[in-house]
Amino acid sequence: MVRYIRFLLVFILFAGRLYSQSIEVYASTDTTQYVVGDYITYQVELQYDNSITVFMPVVQDTIKVLDFIKENKPVRQVSESKTQEIYTYVFSKYDSSAVTIPSIPIGFTVGAETEKSIINTNEVDILVRTLEVDPSADIFDVKAPLWIGLNWWMIIIVCLLILILLGGGYYVYKKYFKKEDIIPKKVIVKIPPYKIALQSLVDLEERKLWQAGEIKEYHSEITGIIRRYFEDRFFVQALEMPSSELLAEMKDVKEMQPIFDTTRNFLENADMVKFAKFKPMASVNEEMMKQAYYIVRETKQEELQEKNETENV
Repeated sequence: MVRYIRFLLVFILFAGRLYSQSIEVYASTDTTQYVVGDYITYQVELQYDNSITVFMPVVQDTIKVLDFIKENKPVRQVSESKTQEIYTYVFSKYDSSAVTIPSIPIGFTVGAETEKSIINTNEVDILVRTLEVDPSADIFDVKAPLWIGLNWWMIIIVCLLILILLGGGYYVYKKYFKKEDIIPKKVIVKIPPYKIALQSLVDLEERKLWQAGEIKEYHSEITGIIRRYFEDRFFVQALEMPSSELLAEMKDVKEMQPIFDTTRNFLENADMVKFAKFKPMASVNEEMMKQAYYIVRETKQEELQEKNETENV
């Protein structure tokens, strides 16, 4: 009987040894001491025969002594006969204490068996402590703020939107709110030289200077009108030239050739009155006015019209 019991015990131990070698589990943390608020990385490593099917429990529902943060994607490696899996979880704890992370029951089946067996991980002991307080030190966070990388595309889009809004606001302000200064404009009428000369001759004729005995003044003004006309029409310094130089200058002007003799007589008669104290007859005075009209009308530019030009005041 005793011999039979010994055989039975040896068989059970041998079978358990074979059974335990077919699947192994191990739980661990990245360290054993943490500060309040630290991330606690908890790993469960499994290694089992390829004939075994593992059923991993929901760890966040199993471990209640810590605050669950997230679960990472498991890492799986398969060889010809063995499979290795690593499950990683992140927890935290917000008060100080010694913590024992309990064992986790992991279900599995062997081969075609349907009956599920259980294997438990080991317990893991950790310590969560508070920071030592130095009254003389500056105040700082228990855990440094997380740094979030910049999204450059989002920054560019936001800057563009800001520029569009600023541009739209400026447009609305300019269009509906800002009263633009109304700049008064002055119209400058440029009158052709021949019209100025003809009007000056009409004014001189109406003053009747020679009829009033002011013969020298009459001849001086009538020649001044024609000389000023020559300056504006032909761009010569007619007002400053003596008659001889003026005639020499005008001799080669195409428009003056048909009336050159009339112009010479006109200027010579005026010079005789102004410088030789010649007293002409009334007919000569009248002829001087006719010649002046004739000179202007024969040399005027027909195509020159009044032109309005505007300039800011």
